[in-house]
Amino acid sequence: MENIKYLLWNNKGGVGKTFLTYMLSVEYAIKNPTEDVIVIDACPQSNVSEMLLGGNGIGEKNLEKFRSNNMTIAGYIKDRYERSRSSKIGTETNYFSAVRTFNANMPSNLYLLPGDVDLDICSTIINYLGTAPERGAWKKSRWLLCDLIDSFEHRKDANGRKQVFFIDCNPSFANYTEMAVLSATRILVPCTADAASIRGIRNLFKLIYGISLGDNELNDDVFLMFSTNARDAGLSLPLVHRFVQNKSRSNLADAAQAFKSHVHEIEELAKAMKHQHPEVFTSGQGGEVLNVKDGNTLATIINHIGQPLSKLQQKKYRIYDQDTQANNSQIEPLVKDINGVLLTL
Repeated sequence: MENIKYLLWNNKGGVGKTFLTYMLSVEYAIKNPTEDVIVIDACPQSNVSEMLLGGNGIGEKNLEKFRSNNMTIAGYIKDRYERSRSSKIGTETNYFSAVRTFNANMPSNLYLLPGDVDLDICSTIINYLGTAPERGAWKKSRWLLCDLIDSFEHRKDANGRKQVFFIDCNPSFANYTEMAVLSATRILVPCTADAASIRGIRNLFKLIYGISLGDNELNDDVFLMFSTNARDAGLSLPLVHRFVQNKSRSNLADAAQAFKSHVHEIEELAKAMKHQHPEVFTSGQGGEVLNVKDGNTLATIINHIGQPLSKLQQKKYRIYDQDTQANNSQIEPLVKDINGVLLTL
């Protein structure tokens, strides 16, 4: 049984990567109690870690404890650099924690590799290791996260349980993002119906696979570097699974028209890319564009209290000393859309 590892990434910020990671991982864990669900926070902002660990305030304090104890993704990279640059250090499983230990709202089968603001600093370490004068240096430097995940998959108490990973990344294509890409088997591409998000999707194909839509070959080495290094190292790349479009436009007539135009452009881009390069998509409905209602007020509530979407009630929640109303008219459509995405996983 091969465990599935989902990377949520787009080369564009503000498309809902972190909130989608949170909702999919938590709801999947609730619906599949016999499986282990693991969130990898590969974003220096660490927002998904804060939400899982209790929301604003509490979650931030809990995350700071992990950082002070060096038990984060960045902590592991620093430990590897200091203790064992070319092989595992033997304590990899300690960097993963059961989320429910810190947030009673979470299901018991949900685990977290916490994020860390020092991940940007660690990019210097990754670059140093990758350019070392030894054979296979680039692969070793980008394989650190794979070593972490592999150790968790094969821990003594795994008991043959299926494991599903959700990896959150920031929009840049830093070397720690490259690590996340190589550790994944499938990509979920969050997007919004705007021109910048579409450019981000195009860049995703260029940066990860070194391909572009059309007959013109890429001449810019920046776009080809990662795919070339991965190919030379004999590494497999994840397959694009679904595009998840977050609806976040106003209802003004002109904006609505632009929104519809960009929606159509995303659908046509996905279709054309799969037609020309089916090898980078999952089989069947791989490349399908799914729609998820914008979270709006619900996102604010969830960010603050760290509670599963499906457990929200129609009532007022106290957010920053103000009452914030959650209505079933907001909750039910969003739950339905998230469940629709879960059915494709």
